Amino acid sequence: MNEEIEYAEMLEIPVSTVNVVRKPRKRKKTEATTPTEPSAIKDTVIASVNERVSSHPEEGNTQGPFSYTEQGAGEIDFDVPEKIDTVRLYSTSKEGEGLQPDDYLLNDEGRYEANTQPKAIRLALGVEFGLACALCGAIFLTNVFVPNSAINTFFRALNTPSTDVTKQYSDFTLSAVVSELSDAELTLSPTGILSLTDECHIYPVADGKVGEVVQNEDGLYTVKVCYSNSFTGVFSGLSNVYYSEGDSVKTNVPIGYTAGEKEVQVTMYSDGLLLNCYEITEENCLAWISGNENA
Repeated sequence: MNEEIEYAEMLEIPVSTVNVVRKPRKRKKTEATTPTEPSAIKDTVIASVNERVSSHPEEGNTQGPFSYTEQGAGEIDFDVPEKIDTVRLYSTSKEGEGLQPDDYLLNDEGRYEANTQPKAIRLALGVEFGLACALCGAIFLTNVFVPNSAINTFFRALNTPSTDVTKQYSDFTLSAVVSELSDAELTLSPTGILSLTDECHIYPVADGKVGEVVQNEDGLYTVKVCYSNSFTGVFSGLSNVYYSEGDSVKTNVPIGYTAGEKEVQVTMYSDGLLLNCYEITEENCLAWISGNENA
């Protein structure tokens, strides 16, 4: 052997040593190292949890915040303090009866209080609706059972022309032709022709209805007002007219305007006959002459 080594050294052949280590063969496991039964797993979990919780108890509580105990067939009992549901407690109380969860508001102290605003709004709307229905019902019943009530009379007056066909001229109360603030000088002829020349508005002598509006060749207007079937008035020489044929007129609203360049004449007729049985009062108004017949 030594000769071989010496011969190899002479030939400068490298020599290496190899150590062979034999590793034992792994054996196949035949038994489970951990319990596989469900009851054994639950028991292990319960023991582990109880041990972990018991090692960190809270101050004043030796069992910690939770307590796990085995009951029956491996059931776990969680001894958890019940969370106080303020909304639920309030909704079940007498004061919060009938309210919905949206009807609560969180106050500054962190507590829930009933929000009565939606309920108040609903109540107000209900009251208004009830009053409107009651009013409509009252009007309907009044129209049916009381034909001559004030409401029926008012609506009939709106739909009825202001001209009363049964009235005579003496049944009307005359009013002013010009405004009280006007300085127009009125002149009344013995035949009953009222005339004036001034810049002002012209008013009807009584409530009536416009029967005719005519524009003359000189550009001025003539307006005929019908107070009844027999009593009429004619206003001529107006620069502008504010109404059309068929419109109703009132004593406190002017029917036209005069620029004062031409004379304005006002005449009144009964069954086509010119009336001269009226006069001008101190207040610059017109009034019937009592006890004087038409000339």
